[in-house]
Amino acid sequence: MRLKYGVLAGLVVVGALTAASCKSSPNQRTLGMGPVDTGPGSVEYVRRQLEGTWTLETFEAADATGQLRPVKATAKLTYDAYGNLAVTGRLLEPLPADRQAVADAYLHYNGRITIDTAKKEFVMLGASGNVDPSLQSIVGTQMVRHYEVTATELTVTYVDPAGKVGGRTVFKKGS
Repeated sequence: MRLKYGVLAGLVVVGALTAASCKSSPNQRTLGMGPVDTGPGSVEYVRRQLEGTWTLETFEAADATGQLRPVKATAKLTYDAYGNLAVTGRLLEPLPADRQAVADAYLHYNGRITIDTAKKEFVMLGASGNVDPSLQSIVGTQMVRHYEVTATELTVTYVDPAGKVGGRTVFKKGS
């Protein structure tokens, strides 16, 4: 009986050493994922439309009644080929009278975005930077951004998690 267990243990050790000395080979199988959709309505199409530098033309902030009111402001938005969005800007006049009156409020943030082409919206991921507290409920990084984009114009409507519109911006490309 002892001999059987000794032989069995020896076979297990030899098998383990043989398996350990086998070298794995790289996967030679082609993954059939197909081409990336780049046509209108695809994420790649929208990413290419957004890519570049955009200059603020119009900024509107919602007042206490939810009406969008024009506010003088300056801003630049850049989007790169890797999905990174950066925005810098500041107010040139106070927000509508029923909000905290803040002139020269600033924002400067960047981060990656995810684009949902079916809903025509994008969301900031892992944003870093600063947004003046008076602008958080208007264009803060927690807002969902509904977009309309053409070759020369980008309109973004900022919506909070409850569905309330905080503001709207219109950017011109390359201005």
